[in-house]
Amino acid sequence: MKLEQATARVKLSCGGRSIEVEALVDTGASKSVVSKELAEWLGALIPLKEPYEIRTADEWGRLRIVGRCMVDVEFQGVRVPGGAVFEVAENLGKGVDLIIGRPEIDSWGIVLTPEGPKPRRVPLEFEII
Repeated sequence: MKLEQATARVKLSCGGRSIEVEALVDTGASKSVVSKELAEWLGALIPLKEPYEIRTADEWGRLRIVGRCMVDVEFQGVRVPGGAVFEVAENLGKGVDLIIGRPEIDSWGIVLTPEGPKPRRVPLEFEII
């Protein structure tokens, strides 16, 4: 694991279905991405008319984004008001179902501590600056 990456416990919910996953918290990621399998299982996949690709900095090379996923979220046991919208990739790497990227790290006020990532304030409060 790189210095700018960590893992966190994240619960995703949609339409009566919930699942808890270990998410990769990646300060170098410009988007937050969920696997297509997980989005489909939650019943939250919103397909794109025109899929696109994003580059990655490691062995995966490129991710094919095929949709979006709107879900309720608990990050490390803390509810995220309004939930989140994630990009849906059909080819995330093995063992990775969710990547929390810079937009959510900033918006949710996540700080990386020696004990792992956690929200700076509980409950989460959003700011418009």
